[in-house]
Amino acid sequence: MNNLKEKISLFNKEVTFEKLGEFVKSINIDQLNYESFINEPQSQGDYGRYIHTLEPFECVLINWPAEVESAVHYHKGLFGYVLVLEGELDNISYELKNNQLIEHSIERFRRKGIAPEPDGIIHKLRNNSKNKRAITLHFYYPAIHSFEGMEIFNLEKCAMGVLSKNAKTAKWSQEQGHFKEIREKAFEFISFEKLNDNKSHHITYLNPKPSDFQINKMNAAYFGEQSMKYDFSDFNQPNRKLYIDSIDQIIASSIKEKKEVLKHLDIATGTGRRALRIKELSNRAYEIFGVDISKDMCKIAESRGLRTFHQDWANDDTHIGEFFDVITFLYAFGHLASEEARITTLKKIASYLTDNGTIYFDVFSLKNTNEWGRLADQSFDEKNMKEFGYQRGDIFYRKKGLNEIAFIHYFTLNEINLLMKKCGLKVTKVKYVGYSKNPGALVSNQQNGNILIEAQKN
Repeated sequence: MNNLKEKISLFNKEVTFEKLGEFVKSINIDQLNYESFINEPQSQGDYGRYIHTLEPFECVLINWPAEVESAVHYHKGLFGYVLVLEGELDNISYELKNNQLIEHSIERFRRKGIAPEPDGIIHKLRNNSKNKRAITLHFYYPAIHSFEGMEIFNLEKCAMGVLSKNAKTAKWSQEQGHFKEIREKAFEFISFEKLNDNKSHHITYLNPKPSDFQINKMNAAYFGEQSMKYDFSDFNQPNRKLYIDSIDQIIASSIKEKKEVLKHLDIATGTGRRALRIKELSNRAYEIFGVDISKDMCKIAESRGLRTFHQDWANDDTHIGEFFDVITFLYAFGHLASEEARITTLKKIASYLTDNGTIYFDVFSLKNTNEWGRLADQSFDEKNMKEFGYQRGDIFYRKKGLNEIAFIHYFTLNEINLLMKKCGLKVTKVKYVGYSKNPGALVSNQQNGNILIEAQKN
């Protein structure tokens, strides 16, 4: 930390938002020995601050105990960055418009993540963990010598307060002398959940992108969290049910036309419901092998008579000792965390297909204007996500009302074709199927629906 202080003192440029960001990105946090500088909070529910330096810009070390958050506050006349040294920190942003305080985005920053705080932002920071602290370094210009004049918001009371020079943190407090002014019923609060009440899932940005291993664990936890009700909640949502039924019908019709089908490998089998339904629709007799990353999902599939393997198949296929006439990877291929993982998986699939075997998988289209594809495309450029390990089309999201976060990648048809060529597979059929708009209907192009791929060995 002393070396960081010296590095800050040698900063001899005009302090702008861009140049301060470049400075923060240059910090190697692996070389920071910050433990002895951590201050404990002065009161329950608060965070601890250690001011490292105030010139030429402020650097402050903050200790966030589990489930502690700042108040919603307004950065007026200052800008800065937050660098996460340990744990995770959520950045929740708001917009004040027509006397409504609207909660419009939630981003999660992990170790080495950098949260920008431009001048004019209204936001709060939150340690969402139930049992782990978060440690962050904050850089502000001009330095916050005092919280006097800072506006903070109480969401429960819809009150706005102006802090006094006696305020020690940007928290709503009953302590005498904490505020210069409080305005009751100053706004109407519109929560993120209310704003997106008609949506079942919400995007949550993670910075930087976790490793493939971490993403696999996240996906397993996400599906494990809803395993007992997955068939009834996800499969029975009207649009999704129409989409899934259509995909299953298309695949079953294709299987019905095959000369011989003895074995079917269903990757990401979930509860096994779809593999069994496709078999029933095809009116063919064959054995089904199911693989899933969620142990709870495998148990349910086994109870339905499938032979299942609880494995991350992209990294562990030790159970495979035979060949398959049909391999399906439905509603899940996009959960593979990187291009490298997709190539590994497709090469394995190619190696386990019989000579006349067929692979079927569906993906969300990056070009589809009705889904998150366009947002993923725009965010990749606007948020400089490549810099943080993202590939164009990467999205993290959570299900409404639940806690776990999952990953999915949106594709273009050209991207899929390039992947297949690298993996010894050739696309034999492509269909576009409506999802949220025209659910289950065959549509004309990837701008209007998800992409269903049928492929064989090259």
